[in-house]
Amino acid sequence: MKIPRILLFSFLILLILAAGIGLAVDQNRYPEIPVNQSDTSTTIVHIEFPFMNDTVRAEITLNLAPYYGAITEGVKVTPLIGCLPDRYYSEIAYDPAQDQMYAELFAVFNTYAREHNLTNDEYVELLTTYVQNIPYKTSETEIKFPIETVIQNWGDCDDKSILLAGILAKKEYNAGVFVFKEDHHMAAGVKAGDQTEYENSGYSIIETTRYAYIGEVPALLHTRIDHGDYRFYRIGEGKGIYTASWQVQTILNVRDTAYATLEILYQGLSGLSVMIEEEKTKLATPEYASNATLRSDYDLHLDEYDEGIEAGNQIRATLHIINSEPFNRERVYQTVVSLKDDPTLKGGF
Repeated sequence: MKIPRILLFSFLILLILAAGIGLAVDQNRYPEIPVNQSDTSTTIVHIEFPFMNDTVRAEITLNLAPYYGAITEGVKVTPLIGCLPDRYYSEIAYDPAQDQMYAELFAVFNTYAREHNLTNDEYVELLTTYVQNIPYKTSETEIKFPIETVIQNWGDCDDKSILLAGILAKKEYNAGVFVFKEDHHMAAGVKAGDQTEYENSGYSIIETTRYAYIGEVPALLHTRIDHGDYRFYRIGEGKGIYTASWQVQTILNVRDTAYATLEILYQGLSGLSVMIEEEKTKLATPEYASNATLRSDYDLHLDEYDEGIEAGNQIRATLHIINSEPFNRERVYQTVVSLKDDPTLKGGF
């Protein structure tokens, strides 16, 4: 029996529509870790990083089945259309196959926080320092699930930022990730005081590629005139906030003032050094050897130079503390506050 052309045409249209619907569904798929339930293998992850005046040390045992699932080719492929970035990042951070990993990490961090009477702000800093301490390596591969970053113990900026945002969100902090597309950069973010709020986003940046203060803007963004190209994607529904932004801003203000002061100081010392050499040369000649005025000026300039060097050393020591101990925010803050009567740094307060 011949099939009427109109029916054949309609059938073909239906096939095309069905294929299109299937493709659309496939394109809206989000990352999901496949887990081999029969795999009971485990691995030990060593944790060690500086925090405040201490070193955090621990070991956790993680199931490997979720990790093997996470590194399966194709599970993190971004859909062509219909993929919402905030949901995509949340699915990466929140995949339930990683629950055991989060539980093990929080067992360590909660115990440490309880034993050391950490405040909520210090707890955020504890989690931040843990992630910042994980070695940073650039990678051209797609973003990793947090369990990959934890077990492999390295990550790119996006890998580490997703891990930190996931940990913060799991602990009910209001957190997410900043995406700077033009800069090929990602950073974590947390709701905090407006002193360190980034570009009216409502959140403070947390740089994860190195030790940095919560709210400290990474250097690569300092030189940008237009900051309008960033996007912030929230992860989870946490409500907790970071409240030590006012201390962080004081620290950063003092650092900026210290750098500016050093530049002016060393410019002055450079000119003074030239003057001292000229006076020294003159005093070595018979004509000026017994010139009391020149000798007095020379001695005075030497004293000024020595005092300038000492002042520069003190400022550099302060900068060293500020730059090397973001994981010890309270100590650094108390250090810079102790300098409030120093006339060379007064502009930093």
